[in-house]
Amino acid sequence: MNYFEIKLKKIACITSIIILCIGFFSNSFITSYADSKSELDSLPSKYLVLMDYSSGKILYQKNADSKIYPASTTKIWTAFCVLKKCKNLNEVIEIKNLPSIEGSSMYLVNGEKFTVFQLLESLLVHSSNDVAYVLAKHFGDGNVQNFVNFMNKEAVKYGATNTHFTNPHGLPEQKHYTTAMDMMNLARVSYGNNIIRKIVSMKEVYFKKDANIKLDRHMYNSNKFLNTNRTIKYKGKDVPIKYDIIDGIKTGYTDDAGNCLVSTAKKNGIRLIAGVFKAPSASLYHDSRSLLDYGFDNFKNITILKKQDFKGEKKIPLAKPSKINYSLASDFIITVQKDRNINKKDFTTKYNFENLKLPIKKGDVIGTVNVYEKGNMVSCIGLISETDSQSWLSFIKSKIPFWNNENNNVNKNTSDTKTNSKDLNSNKNTNKESKKENNKDSSEQNTDENKDKESSIQDNNQKITTTGEDNLSFFEKTRNIISDSLNGFIAIFSDIRDTFETYFNSNFFVNFEKSSFYKFLDNKISSYQTIIPSKIIIYGVPCFILLIILLLIIGIIKDSIRNKKKSE
Repeated sequence: MNYFEIKLKKIACITSIIILCIGFFSNSFITSYADSKSELDSLPSKYLVLMDYSSGKILYQKNADSKIYPASTTKIWTAFCVLKKCKNLNEVIEIKNLPSIEGSSMYLVNGEKFTVFQLLESLLVHSSNDVAYVLAKHFGDGNVQNFVNFMNKEAVKYGATNTHFTNPHGLPEQKHYTTAMDMMNLARVSYGNNIIRKIVSMKEVYFKKDANIKLDRHMYNSNKFLNTNRTIKYKGKDVPIKYDIIDGIKTGYTDDAGNCLVSTAKKNGIRLIAGVFKAPSASLYHDSRSLLDYGFDNFKNITILKKQDFKGEKKIPLAKPSKINYSLASDFIITVQKDRNINKKDFTTKYNFENLKLPIKKGDVIGTVNVYEKGNMVSCIGLISETDSQSWLSFIKSKIPFWNNENNNVNKNTSDTKTNSKDLNSNKNTNKESKKENNKDSSEQNTDENKDKESSIQDNNQKITTTGEDNLSFFEKTRNIISDSLNGFIAIFSDIRDTFETYFNSNFFVNFEKSSFYKFLDNKISSYQTIIPSKIIIYGVPCFILLIILLLIIGIIKDSIRNKKKSE
């Protein structure tokens, strides 16, 4: 056997070993993945969902679209809806006319006072049913059903179309239902609120007795992942229920719903949410941990679009400024199995600014980016304005000195009138009192005296007003003259400006040139002359007329100022 044959055999042997190793490890991963999934299928809990928080992708589900009773996991959405309506977390709510409510309770006492934030703490940490009622009544304008209706409307808005709430606490009612999938979507939305995120991670909450609180209350989080020393049997070992990577969200239990838990955990930069419903009491935390560990062991996140790298500039005709800066509302992240490789070149984007309208404030959503994977749309992400912008008409209005000053003058004059009226009334009351004290004067004399005094006061007020006008500076006089001269023009301008803004921001020229009126003008002008293009005449004549009107107004202002100077 020659040298080359020996080398070829060695190369073939090494290649075979590499191929066998790759096959072994690949099969091992696939088998591990399949075994893990089959283990989840065999969990005793009836309804299961595992979701990636960042992407919203469902990593595992079992009976996820079946109708279930949510029990106290309802309070996740109750808290979110309270925060949608609440303008001040320090607002104080007094407990009044509280009915008896069964189940977990804070045992509120009529006359006690708590802030909205304190009540939210008790709602989410201790799962207090009486607190849910109090918050719903307060933010339902005195009617719990109003708030429940709001909960349902908001749920539909966020895609929970198979959900219907009849109360804010989750106590069993036939028409109070959801699905595991809907509840997970609502939990994901709610966890995006920083207040909820903070409260659900709290291990305990303590309210000390004081002038507003009649009882000391020390309450522990009902989520045992956060604060218990007990253990569970997990993968053949006794392990603590307390799991450091878990930092929320909410438990629930009724006879009809069984044991429920929506939990979230973060590991290696990935956050997952697990939902377990209708679980045997001994399986709730075991099944929840099994879901979370399965997700962390088998999946990874890949960032396709980074918010910080996705910035742009949009030009807006007839706006001040004419360019606005925007950025992506959030990163675009996908969740895939750990062995899968993703080519970012498979993803393309398309901008959509169809609903852009002026004025624009910093933080407004001005458009969207549609994301496509190999031609199929997979996501839609908002574009957030980083600057303000307004129409030129609004900008010019804001720069006219007397425009914004006009309302102030009206308010000032109204205030002066009220003051004068108060003086008159005060004088009348004084005269009446004098009349009572002096029984010797006749009623006619008193009446004449009052009239004389009122007349004197009115004369004094008139003198004060006149003196004020005499003391006005030349600038103020000029401003008043300009204001008086342009009042009519402003009134007309104010009425038509909205129409102009609407048309100019919605392809006015394109739509106008398609109209029958434009075609009529085009035909008529073309039939009389051919030297000047009809388009120039159609647009030029109105512009020329507006220019003439503007020059006339400027002339009127100049004449008014000149005459005023001469009169002085």
